[in-house]
Amino acid sequence: MKKLSFLLFAFAILFFACEKKEKNISNTDIFYPNKAEPIQSDSKQVFGYKISLQVGHSGANCPGCVTQGGNPTHIPCQGAGTACGQSATLYLYTDGDSSDSFFAINPEKWELTDGNFFLMPDRSLYIIGTNGEFLNIPEQVAYRDEETGFFIFYEIFFSDYQAFVNK
Repeated sequence: MKKLSFLLFAFAILFFACEKKEKNISNTDIFYPNKAEPIQSDSKQVFGYKISLQVGHSGANCPGCVTQGGNPTHIPCQGAGTACGQSATLYLYTDGDSSDSFFAINPEKWELTDGNFFLMPDRSLYIIGTNGEFLNIPEQVAYRDEETGFFIFYEIFFSDYQAFVNK
């Protein structure tokens, strides 16, 4: 009986210790498919993030199609939807006098697409390592800058809630 009590006690300790450890591992950082991981930048005034996001839809269901040469055209892995996983590096800069609004450049020229524009759906990206902070990018067509070749995104803001549905 003493041995059985000891085994039950040991099992209970191991069970709760393992469960506690599992809770530490399975935090929200892992489960958000749309997330932003802070990265180091050379300047203290520049915020850098490695972003991961779900974008795109099937050609059969193309609410974000564009007209090219007078014809509606589906652009794979861009626009609304969650069909494709994308990742990119973004550096944020203050947008004018407001410290609440930012613009971002994507300095890695071929991360998102080799085209001259990217159909960015509105996305709220969970910032890894925070207690529920989000980097929010509103829906827009990001164009490749003619001089640098970088994509530029506008009106980016931070919040402590998910501003967009991410669909």
